[in-house]
Amino acid sequence: MNKLTLKEKLIYSMGNLGISLITVIHMLFLVYFFFPPKDAGIPYLVPQTSIVIGLTVLGIILSVGRLFDAFIDPVIASISDNSRFKKGKRTPFMRIAAIPFAASYLLPFFVPVTDGISTWNIVWLAVSMVLSATAFTFYAIPFYSLMVEIAKTSEDKVDLGTISSAFWFVGFLIVSFSSSLWGVFQSSFGMEKIIAVRTSFILVAALGTICLLVPALYFDERKFVSRHEKKINVPLIPALKKVVKNGNFRLYLMSNVGYTLATTMFESGLVYFITVLALKEAGVQGPLTTVIGVLTLASYPLINKLSKTKGKKKVMQLGYFLFMLTFLSISVLGLWGINSWFFLGAVVLFAPFSQAAFGILPQVITADCAAWDLHKSGEDHSGMYMAVNGMFAKIGGSLATILFTSFLLLGKDAGNDMGIRVAVIFGAVLSGLGILIMSRYNEKEILSYNKDEAQV
Repeated sequence: MNKLTLKEKLIYSMGNLGISLITVIHMLFLVYFFFPPKDAGIPYLVPQTSIVIGLTVLGIILSVGRLFDAFIDPVIASISDNSRFKKGKRTPFMRIAAIPFAASYLLPFFVPVTDGISTWNIVWLAVSMVLSATAFTFYAIPFYSLMVEIAKTSEDKVDLGTISSAFWFVGFLIVSFSSSLWGVFQSSFGMEKIIAVRTSFILVAALGTICLLVPALYFDERKFVSRHEKKINVPLIPALKKVVKNGNFRLYLMSNVGYTLATTMFESGLVYFITVLALKEAGVQGPLTTVIGVLTLASYPLINKLSKTKGKKKVMQLGYFLFMLTFLSISVLGLWGINSWFFLGAVVLFAPFSQAAFGILPQVITADCAAWDLHKSGEDHSGMYMAVNGMFAKIGGSLATILFTSFLLLGKDAGNDMGIRVAVIFGAVLSGLGILIMSRYNEKEILSYNKDEAQV
């Protein structure tokens, strides 16, 4: 059996750096671009008001795009699992999808009408979001599925997941400085704001495309083809049913929805926690996020070591426990006359380990479940496992957005903050449920494939 070298791990992880560079553009700046502050220098391009029951055009488009993305995952996974290209069944898809993936993520920022609100902009945005979801899935599902086939042992999967997640975080940091880059273009070259923003995103996406192509072109997946795999085609629905029948994977999926809900609420609510509960300036968010981010990255080696010595199940449970403490600390911000910096310090102390665990282990646990299935049946459903994992994560994220905004109706202002505190307590409850759900996950059974593979 071919052993995955450090060079190969780095080549593979470049793909996750590329995914981060491109997708984080939307994560950080899409709403800002289409819902800019009045003094941002960007014209209003789509309606800025509610169109029905509190929903905006942008909100509806983003929700539909995310749901479309979630349900197209199994389709792409089935195609990839059943493909039989000479150069493999993952990297050929990645080569085809890399450039369309990057280009489609730029499309929303190049609306046809730039001097005001237009129906054409709404249509353009809707179509481009569907295209970007399809292109992303076409690259990401084969990419993440590759982990199952190239990292044969559980230890290799943990190492690969750690390095790959660290690369993703580096991409996040690079994209977060895009606003500084477009500021340079404005001051040094006299560009209009919207042109400067587009130019900076083009440069970031170009770098992301290069990173996407590194594993697509230079990773030889054929070296790692499992000798257990049966060369048969399994239709979409039977494959989906087979994956969902994995009892341990079902338990993990329930946990997956919980942590996605909790994490999305934490990220969406951070500015409210700081400005409404802690009564601090919004500018505190940047330094606080940076500190949490750096400590999260510093936690990666610890997650790696503990996952190998104590097991991924226990690390996930510890992550849930610390995340529960994070939410409980936030819930008492501004109460009892205690200095808010004390509880914000607790957030900085508790959150990084949880964020690191949730950043590394979900893909690794999914890969373990897929590898167990392959070892047991000889059928490779790696893509379908990754697709179902992604689908549940996206559904969880969508539910979190809906629930969080609904909670805010109960109160989201200083002195009337009940909605925020209810959302925080809900996040703590979800984290507690995550501990209980993962307690039923039989990691020993899933890792039974690992002993045999390590001896090959």
